[in-house]
Amino acid sequence: MSCSFGCSKNNVQGCPQEDGCIPGVCPDFIIKRHDTKPSFKVLMEDCDGPMDLTGLVLEASMWAKAKLKKEISPEDTYFQLADNIGFSQIMVGDIIVMDRARVPEKMLVTSFDEQNHLVQVQRAYHGTMAQKWKKGTSFKIMKFIGNTAVTEMIYHDVLEIDGTTTEDVLGESFFVYEWNAADTCLPGCYYLEFKLLKMVEEESVQSSSYSEEFISSISFIPSNLDFNCDKPTGVDWVRRFPMDAEGFLIQILDSPLTEI
Repeated sequence: MSCSFGCSKNNVQGCPQEDGCIPGVCPDFIIKRHDTKPSFKVLMEDCDGPMDLTGLVLEASMWAKAKLKKEISPEDTYFQLADNIGFSQIMVGDIIVMDRARVPEKMLVTSFDEQNHLVQVQRAYHGTMAQKWKKGTSFKIMKFIGNTAVTEMIYHDVLEIDGTTTEDVLGESFFVYEWNAADTCLPGCYYLEFKLLKMVEEESVQSSSYSEEFISSISFIPSNLDFNCDKPTGVDWVRRFPMDAEGFLIQILDSPLTEI
C-alpha cells in the first residue's frame, strides 16, 4: 500500500488527531467501521525464511493510545483525555492500562459523559493498585486482549536441479486475525500485536519438588507488586510481532451505516 497523505495547515505531522491517527503516517491495514472482512493477514518470515508454525498458538491484542488531561489521585473515578485524543475510541468494558513498567494500574471503563468528555472507571482493576498519575501520563485503551488468531502455512513441491521433486516444502507462513463485530465498532487508529506461544508438552511438565512447608517459609512479593516477569503457566516460550515496532497500525475508517 502506498501513501500520499500530506499535512494541512491545521495538522502538524507527528501529532495525533482526535481519532488517534497521525497525518502522513501510513497504516499497515485499513478496514471500514462495522466490517469484519477482510481478515488481517501478515506474511511472517524468520532469518531462515518462512516460519514453521506447526503446533504453535497465536493470540492478538489491540489498543489505542491517549494521555491524561489533568492529574488524578487514587480516589478519582473519572478523568479527561488530553486534547480529547482517544475519547471517541473508548467503549464501556475497555481496560485502560496506565504506562508504568514495574507497577502499572489497570482500570475498567464503566461509563462516559459525551458532553463533557469524561471517562468513568473502576480503579485498581484486576488486582492492581490505585495510584496517583500526573498530567500527561500516557496510557493504553485495550480494545481486546489475547483474542484467538490463526496461523496459515502454504506448502508446495520444489523441482530440484537434478530433476527430482521435493514435496511439501514450506513456502509461506501467515498470521491471520479474523475480526469480530466489536473490534471495528469505533473508528480511529489502533495498534495490534500478535503473540506466538509454544506450549509445554504434557510429558515434559513436572510437578514441583518443593514441600509445602518450604514454600510457606519464603517471603513472597505481595500480589499488588507483581512485576509480571514470569511466563504463563504451561508456556515454553513467547514471541511478539511486529518485532521492530509497537504494533501493526490498524485504521478503522468511519462509516455512517451500520447493521439494522
